[in-house]
Amino acid sequence: MSVAAPQPNPTRFKRRLLPLAGGLLLFVTAAAASLYYMSGAKEPSTEVAAIAPVVTGAEVDAAMMQSPNFQILFSDGDRGLMVYEGYVYVVRLGDKLPNGRRMIGFQKRDGNWAAVTL
Repeated sequence: MSVAAPQPNPTRFKRRLLPLAGGLLLFVTAAAASLYYMSGAKEPSTEVAAIAPVVTGAEVDAAMMQSPNFQILFSDGDRGLMVYEGYVYVVRLGDKLPNGRRMIGFQKRDGNWAAVTL
């Protein structure tokens, strides 16, 4: 008596191959992106080159004492809307501001919102 052996079904093969091909494509894309990110830029960009190379302690203190170029539009107590260089940001308590200080609160002074920093 002979026993019938199961024959491969081409539709079953396609159902298994498509998810594997999608996963393989995702893996290759992620690997290429991570290698590109880890290789970094070969030469410094113009943004990094424009920063002053050495800053002394007195210059840091003077820079922190200057008024920053941002404005608080609105606050609800623990977060606020800040405009800086034409962009609007949501600022929360503890966030770092453009002048390097930390936000610890919001106050309304003379009808305008002010940042209380540490």
